[in-house]
Amino acid sequence: MSLTDPTLTVPLPPDAMDEADLRFVRTAPRHLVDRSAVAEVLITDWRRLGPDAFRLGAQWPRGHHFYVPIAGAWYDPLLAAESLRQASVLVGQTYYGVPADHDFTIAELEFEVVPGAILLGPRPAEVRLDVAATDLRHHHGTPTALTLEADLLRGGDFAGAGRLTLHTKAPRDPAAGEGGGYPPLPDPVPPAIVGRLDERDVVLGVPGSAGARRGLAWDLRIDPGHPVLFDHPTDEIPGMVLLEAARQAVQAACAPYRVLPVELRSAFHFPLSLSAPCRISATRLPAQDASEDAAVRVTAWQSGRLAFDSLVVASLCD
Repeated sequence: MSLTDPTLTVPLPPDAMDEADLRFVRTAPRHLVDRSAVAEVLITDWRRLGPDAFRLGAQWPRGHHFYVPIAGAWYDPLLAAESLRQASVLVGQTYYGVPADHDFTIAELEFEVVPGAILLGPRPAEVRLDVAATDLRHHHGTPTALTLEADLLRGGDFAGAGRLTLHTKAPRDPAAGEGGGYPPLPDPVPPAIVGRLDERDVVLGVPGSAGARRGLAWDLRIDPGHPVLFDHPTDEIPGMVLLEAARQAVQAACAPYRVLPVELRSAFHFPLSLSAPCRISATRLPAQDASEDAAVRVTAWQSGRLAFDSLVVASLCD
């Protein structure tokens, strides 16, 4: 899939082109999208259009308490990432037999949004996801990986596209837990530096003396009590925590401008433990001219290994 080609990923029959077959009146059952809180469910409806072709509806709230509007004008593009994640979990469980009790881990995620199509309006955004499922993998008959490619449409406008690879695995035996507890929660960087108002939403911490370094580098703040990033208990750092860390790192790298992420390409190389420190660093890449969007590479390291790597392209807002 080309993220810059505003064409449908899935060839659809003429009678499937009518958007009226999707409803936005209620959310999907929370267990189908791996959420505990009903308020965090974005998916509202879904249809199967072919053997591996699907259409889903998602509603983006105008005033989400965590994925807040950017500069008071745009929906937070990470709503696109969360919509893709929820769509992948739902499709995997509903149509490919992924057991409901399995854990879901993001392996790769990329998306691109069209700024003019994600502007706030007088009503919540109703987003259509036209999806193709590819690269389904099994182990002893149980699905272990699934890739979804999607086009995002808002009304008649192309709003973006994305690709997400999800890995699944049987839940861990509680008796086999790591038992190491959580690392101390570092002091947050000032919220305004990373585009936040509440320090509880800051995931970048001031490096401790043992790991102090200069420049764009931080300790990851792991707060398992956060109601959105840690919607339910887990033994790994959720992928959306790392995407939020990437976004906050880009904001810090581009200060004093407010950033609107318009393109993100991320690889999750291995699951990150909750019990070990994680370091985040950012490098702003050189631009050809001052009018171009900013490009920033963000990495996460744990136990001396590269765990996460993301390239974020962001428009700079005054």
